[in-house]
Amino acid sequence: MKKSLIALAALALVGAASAQTTDGKPGFQITGQFNAGFVSQNYFGKKVSGFEQNGMGTSQLMFRGLEDLGGGLKAYFFHDTDIQFMSNGDRGSMYSATNAGAVGTFGNDQKYVGVQGGFGNIGFGTFNNQSLILGIGTLNPFWGTSYSGGYGSVNCADPTCTIVRYDNSIEYKSPVISGFQGYYQNSQKQTKAVNTNYVTTLGALNMPGMTEVGLKYSNGPLTIGYADLQTDATGVATAATAATKKSLKTLTGVYDLGNGLRLAYMNQKLDNGTLLAYGGAKDMTKSQDKTTNQYAVQYTMGASTFGYNYGTAKENNALRTTYGGQTSKFTGVAYRYELTKMTSLQAKWESLDDQAGTTNPIVPNQFGTRENNKRTRSTLGMRMDF
Repeated sequence: MKKSLIALAALALVGAASAQTTDGKPGFQITGQFNAGFVSQNYFGKKVSGFEQNGMGTSQLMFRGLEDLGGGLKAYFFHDTDIQFMSNGDRGSMYSATNAGAVGTFGNDQKYVGVQGGFGNIGFGTFNNQSLILGIGTLNPFWGTSYSGGYGSVNCADPTCTIVRYDNSIEYKSPVISGFQGYYQNSQKQTKAVNTNYVTTLGALNMPGMTEVGLKYSNGPLTIGYADLQTDATGVATAATAATKKSLKTLTGVYDLGNGLRLAYMNQKLDNGTLLAYGGAKDMTKSQDKTTNQYAVQYTMGASTFGYNYGTAKENNALRTTYGGQTSKFTGVAYRYELTKMTSLQAKWESLDDQAGTTNPIVPNQFGTRENNKRTRSTLGMRMDF
């Protein structure tokens, strides 16, 4: 039993984006991870510290199933719940009018069902955006969305920098051919508000449509990925998003030099036609047009892994009254020591000089008005995968 759990833990990070059980064999599995530690933040002039979790990655509980249908076909399902076990409410939700900002929800992460075969994978449900996978899985495989990785600080998963997955989605992954694999995701636009005439039986209503196409190439030590995510809220019954189209283009490259050294780079181009709740003062009359460049170095030596991140995000629209023409700069360092295959100790630190206004408060208005544009965060604790 212990050996089986260790084998699952070694593959747990891959499983979140997998369309099968971690070992590829038919059956049912439960995997996940928990983490906790001491966190300290200076959040744009407001200081707070205490014991918390998610500093080492999102604590979560995952259920997987895979069945052999014969004829080269397999059916699969995946169900994931993000867990905020240090407080009385779970955090994290997918994009929908009925669930946005929800707490304490079971299944608030990815969940889908599908079929795989020689044609690739086709599934239905809620999937992580490929832009998120490139930013946290390809660029920074052991940071994830946690501190020091740059997610939500300089890089994003969608054009509003707030959404990581969409309701009512279909996803297609092609088979790998000569190192190439294609991706397609789509969520149909819903222009009907939730009321007595339109209920949520069909799914989330009053939400933008989303289409994302991507291509990934892997050959030996080199991996290159590209994703183009487009959203359309034209006709959606929400004033803040009405008649707007947005896009996020992400390019990531990784090269494994061997001997534990890994280099990565990501470029993102964001075009957000109408601003949505970005930190500090907001100019709703101007678009947001950002370019991000991020560099990541990871070095593993025995049980120790060291990480370094540096990134910039420039607001290209000089006409914006608050952040126009400015550049945000991000630096993050991390260290992990593996006590066993399941348990590790981790320390992370990051600094963001947010001159371009890239971030939102963790909870809207939680820290009030910014006193300055500088934020630092650090965490020291343990993580356990199973």
